[in-house]
Amino acid sequence: MEVRGTTLFIEYISRKLDLSMEDKLSLGSWGKVGTSLGALCLKLNLMDMDKINNLLEIQEQAGGLFGDVAIELGYLSEVQVENLLRIQTWTRRSEILHRLLLAEKNQSRSIP
Repeated sequence: MEVRGTTLFIEYISRKLDLSMEDKLSLGSWGKVGTSLGALCLKLNLMDMDKINNLLEIQEQAGGLFGDVAIELGYLSEVQVENLLRIQTWTRRSEILHRLLLAEKNQSRSIP
């Protein structure tokens, strides 16, 4: 769902900014840098590195989503995970918007 929503967001903003195909962004690994739930937990002081490392080890062995495992371990509540997912969505969209605006700025500089 997130990828589809993000793709639609990119398309919408690209149309509004009238970006050419070569100036448009494609989804890549940069879009998730710093916006993982673990990174957000650190930024918001919800979990320390020991808990995150423990959670990631358990997640690697048993599988499951970060938020679900955090709830099962009692590290986060359901409401906290829902809020983190909302923050994650808007943080990623904000990063994409910044990149699109920079693409528009670079495009307008290249027009004689």
